[in-house]
Parts: sequence; C-alpha cells; structure tokens
Amino acid sequence: MQSKVIQIGKKAIDIKEPMIILFDDSATEPLQQVSVIHRFIEPQEWFELADGDRILFDEQEYRISYIGNHVLRNLQSIGHTTMIFKNWDEERLETSIYLTPHILPTITDGTIISYRKKD
Repeated sequence: MQSKVIQIGKKAIDIKEPMIILFDDSATEPLQQVSVIHRFIEPQEWFELADGDRILFDEQEYRISYIGNHVLRNLQSIGHTTMIFKNWDEERLETSIYLTPHILPTITDGTIISYRKKD
C-alpha cells in the first residue's frame, strides 16, 4: 500500500507533539489545517497491518510498535489515522499507529508513504 502527500496543513507538524494526523482530501478545512493530506496510489492492495510491520516516508523507515483496532477501517474509508512517534501506554488510541524510532519524519508535498509487511 502506498499513498502520496498532497498537502501539509499549517499546524500539522509540531516538533513538541510527536504525531502526524493523516486524512484524505475529504477532510474539512479545520482538519486540513492540522493534518497531512494524502491520497492512496491505485491500484490499492489492502492488507491488515500488524506490530512489527514497517511504514516508510520516502526512504525514512519506521516500525509499528502498536496498531489500533480501527486503523485499517479508517484508512480505507477516510484516509485517516494518527501516527504517534512515542511509546504507547495503557491509554493507547485505537485509531492510531505507534511507531519507532521516536523521531518525526521529514515530510514534504509529494512524500510517498509506504506500508510494508515485516520481513
């Protein structure tokens, strides 16, 4: 699975908040301001993501340490998930993907986000 970043909201990236909110282009204007807007590249081959799978932002690789139960459904319907770059705790969000390393990736318009199964 791959998607392409088509817009980065003015308030989407904050180094103090280690997260990226993804939505497709159906997001409302207020959501677009705080989100990274992306579009899936066709043809799309959907698969269940799991702990240990990888997400790449261009060539920057991250491993999934926890994935919420509602992530795949939200990605398929509205292109939404929140990617969190810190340790998860008991209050982990079921619409989120927790990733390591705990460093925000560099994202620009045109960045390709790739979802890959673990080796």
